[in-house]
Amino acid sequence: MENPVKFDFLRNATSVIYVSFDSKKTAGKTTTIVEMLKGKSILVSELPSDEVYKFLNIWVGNSGFATPNNIKNAGVCFKVKKSWIQDKKINQSSITLNRYSNKKWNQLTTSLLSEDYKYLYFTAQTPGFSPFAITGMVIATGNEIHNKPNTESIAANVKQIPEKKNNTSISGKETKSTPGFEIAYCLVGLFGVFLSNRK
Repeated sequence: MENPVKFDFLRNATSVIYVSFDSKKTAGKTTTIVEMLKGKSILVSELPSDEVYKFLNIWVGNSGFATPNNIKNAGVCFKVKKSWIQDKKINQSSITLNRYSNKKWNQLTTSLLSEDYKYLYFTAQTPGFSPFAITGMVIATGNEIHNKPNTESIAANVKQIPEKKNNTSISGKETKSTPGFEIAYCLVGLFGVFLSNRK
């Protein structure tokens, strides 16, 4: 028989509101510990790809207790300050609880639960308990978008540049004769007229 278990953290000392799961067996007194960290856990080798709001560790029971054999439907409810979202220009829909396991960060299915004047409250489903990170994606600014080269507009601008006259010979369509050659031809003609008049 499965027993629903919920640990509430009412003192507001952490970003976690509660941890819940269904226990598959009776284990007597079980503790759940949430550790708020100043930086990433020493158990973590790399940072998540998105902006980090909080790093934390969540441990349930003794080592080896929180496994699929003993618990199921595990979830975490957490909160995020609205001021952080505004200051960091975070896309609200991108806020996610990430779990570190198998030497990599895994994004968990996260849903917005509610909000008040100060916080947004989220719930996330997790397959287990370990180091976690609450993250959000920074919204791209207009400057970042404009700085990216737009090859289509560049190509369009090139096509609109009028062809220069001194480049037409490259295409093989130049039909004008060379001015120097015309002057030489004229001088030869005049010299021929001069010789004929002397005769």
